[in-house]
Amino acid sequence: MKISDDDNNKDRVLSVDPVAFIREVEKIWQARDGAMAAAGYTEDAVVYYGQGQSHAGERLRNWPSRWFEYARDLSITKTYRGHHGNCIAGTWESRYTHPETGKCILERGAELFYLRGEKVYEHHMWQHSWPEDEVPKDAGFSTD
Repeated sequence: MKISDDDNNKDRVLSVDPVAFIREVEKIWQARDGAMAAAGYTEDAVVYYGQGQSHAGERLRNWPSRWFEYARDLSITKTYRGHHGNCIAGTWESRYTHPETGKCILERGAELFYLRGEKVYEHHMWQHSWPEDEVPKDAGFSTD
């Protein structure tokens, strides 16, 4: 079966305002709304993170609610950084209280959202977390 050029390019163009998209994702995560966060993904979506880790299917659908249950006082700010084709890039800074230690955890992260229409079908995340009172001295590089 020959795929037309139109078919090859259908997923490579944004159908959303990328700045508004990041603002809406931030709003949903600030509200800790697991159902709305999960609704932003296509049925075949995959979230990639960590060392070969991923969420898909039912695990992806439950992931936001599980995270909000873990980080009950999550405060997060997301920033639009750029876009190309059907990919939107953003960063975030967040804080929450670790449920077991009671320590305030700070995070910085970056993410790529690949969209099909208005929904994410592929999401890549990288982040770094540390306890607020344990910020290491700047040695010029990070090994954590």
